[in-house]
Amino acid sequence: MRGLLRIPESHRSILVADHDLEVRELLIRSLERDGFSIYEATAGREVIDLAKKRIVDILIMEMNLPDLDGVHTLRVVNQLVGPIPCIFIGSELSKEMWLNAMMENAFALLQMPFSGEVVRRTVWELIHRRFGPTL
Repeated sequence: MRGLLRIPESHRSILVADHDLEVRELLIRSLERDGFSIYEATAGREVIDLAKKRIVDILIMEMNLPDLDGVHTLRVVNQLVGPIPCIFIGSELSKEMWLNAMMENAFALLQMPFSGEVVRRTVWELIHRRFGPTL
């Protein structure tokens, strides 16, 4: 558990949102081994509901969710519960998507396919920038 003990207890939860079960499972397997609490969602409205009910410290979200696009979902979540750092994932990411995501304060966009290690490194980079060194 690389540095997790130095991250405040209240900042250890990640909401993973993707319509594809295999992608969610890859993300969850990669992050659970670092001790994070993981919540799952398959659609934008589900992300919004979970963000209202649970403490979510980091979002990892598909750009093209089935019901709402990721940028719109993040915008609604940020309005309802305050800003949550977000890592977007997607298979066809355009420059326009990148700009829209950055306007909503997204931390990163990861182009698929990616490895679980890339996701872990990105999450730890986000944590490092938010909380300082964790090792």
